[in-house]
Amino acid sequence: MGRLSVDWHVLRDMRPSRCYEHIYINTRRKEKVKPIFFFFFIVAYTVTAQTTNDLLYLDITFPSKSDTVNADKVRLSGHTLPNAILRINGQKIDLYPQGSFATRVDLDEGMNQIIVVAQQGDQIVRDILFIFRPETLKNLQPQPTIIDRVLVEPREDIWKMNGDYLTVKFKGSPGGRAQFRVEKLGKDFPMVELSSHETNGITGIYAGTIKLQGAPYDKALEIEFELSGQDNKRKRLTAPGKLTILPDNIPVIGQTIKPSFIHAAAHGYAPITRIPDSVKVHVIGRDGTRYKIDLLNRSGFIETRDIHLLTFGSPRPLTTISAPHINQDKDWLYLVMPIGERLPFQTTAGANPHTVELTVWGARQASHWITYPNTAIDLVNLVLSQADEHVFKLSVELKQQRAWGHKVFYKNGALHLAIRRQPMLDPANPVKNLIFAIDPGHGGEETGATSPLGTYEKDVNRLWADELLKLLWRNGAYAIKTREDDETVSLEERIELAEKANAHFFISLHNNATTAYGNPLSANGTSVYFTLPQNKDLSWAIYPNMVKLGLAPYGRIHNSYFVTNATGFLVSLVEGGFLTHPEEELKLSDMEFIKKMARAVYDGIVEFLQSQK
Repeated sequence: MGRLSVDWHVLRDMRPSRCYEHIYINTRRKEKVKPIFFFFFIVAYTVTAQTTNDLLYLDITFPSKSDTVNADKVRLSGHTLPNAILRINGQKIDLYPQGSFATRVDLDEGMNQIIVVAQQGDQIVRDILFIFRPETLKNLQPQPTIIDRVLVEPREDIWKMNGDYLTVKFKGSPGGRAQFRVEKLGKDFPMVELSSHETNGITGIYAGTIKLQGAPYDKALEIEFELSGQDNKRKRLTAPGKLTILPDNIPVIGQTIKPSFIHAAAHGYAPITRIPDSVKVHVIGRDGTRYKIDLLNRSGFIETRDIHLLTFGSPRPLTTISAPHINQDKDWLYLVMPIGERLPFQTTAGANPHTVELTVWGARQASHWITYPNTAIDLVNLVLSQADEHVFKLSVELKQQRAWGHKVFYKNGALHLAIRRQPMLDPANPVKNLIFAIDPGHGGEETGATSPLGTYEKDVNRLWADELLKLLWRNGAYAIKTREDDETVSLEERIELAEKANAHFFISLHNNATTAYGNPLSANGTSVYFTLPQNKDLSWAIYPNMVKLGLAPYGRIHNSYFVTNATGFLVSLVEGGFLTHPEEELKLSDMEFIKKMARAVYDGIVEFLQSQK
């Protein structure tokens, strides 16, 4: 068996790779052998000569033995002895020199059996995977008349108010005539068949819309579809989701039970703001797993699991807010506004000059009295306005040219807006005295990506973070990690740790993986991610330093993740490379290369700081 050339100082990171129990088949006799566990280290290694006496094994690292993949292919990776012969469903698969393999297998709809066989001489090891592929939408024939249960909306219970529009949809035989009825509201509401250009080529999708008027509040209402086909047959189907009408005269009020995102849409990850616990909101609907809430000049959506509905008849969340008290310390400018109760809010930041705008939904300005400090502060201009009767806005302009972070929180009956002041930078050593929160992604039960050789992303991330931490401390910075060991730490806890440390920077270190159906041989390279405009320049500075290491340029990417939505510090999420790529994983498992990645991130941070005036 090939041997590993080990850097002994990292032996503490060794761990067993998960292997299945296999049947060892010998052409002369058959016997069952005990489960075999192979140890892999996150180290630099070379494969040496393999002897013919090595016991054959097969470790499939992705996917799991039983899984569901909604695609026409599934990614399959793992490793065996380097000179073994590997076949998947009878097709020979090339092995990389270290014995790893990564490929894709076609999937049919329904249950798929994938047989993986490794053979060396008269030794054979076999594993069987069971992968389920859900049924996809297909075009039906005009006859016979059918309503397809694969697509029926609403699929889940929904809440609306009179005056709202209700849109329903189902899939059936094309070329028919469709209508729907709503219990206690009416029947024979017309539906139209959507053009195949609107439905990605799928015919027979019917949709209808009505404006709700006079709908009763006393029960959940059934929605029934009827399709009359070209064969003169009629089919009916009741939608799985029922319609509940919220009363017009008594508001439904909820209160957050934990910090929560308000999203711009009922589905998808599109946060517009994050609010703390105990904030009251006016619920005006429900769509699936999210409540629709009234923000007075717009609507938003919040997860139902984050909201506790208050006693029926609770008053709407409307209150007064006072003009701010202003003070400043060496790190932050504070604007403290007494307020009657906790309301939802949103902040936006601009640059050149640096501005922060705060919107509070449900607040009405109660006073205009502002006393400025007698000492010099970073504030240039402050504007208070009433955008709507109960929509309060505060706009702050600062002397500094760029944003360094801000945070909003409730404390002692007041709403606090804290804006990070630009730190004093040492031109010769710009990281000196700055505070960094280094975030090794995943950990504990969350392994992250798994490479063909069985390396866990969480382990590479932690070693990478350790090396970056060393560089920062050596150069006079203060640095913490959001997890010290192989432990499960929630995203909320990671952000809270950084905030308690008064961090200037939050650097989240990850390594990538292609999707369950993606091509593991084409997805490779390094990337950086940001959400808020204040973080773009930092990510832009780190990225070219990572590319210089010989990693392919995967991209500088704007996207929305939990940690990249944090506003209290500058954030960059860095993906070193793709552990799912058989060649790139060798770099990412090499301790010397990990040190180079740490240096690349550090150099990018320094270059960013040197560009600040």
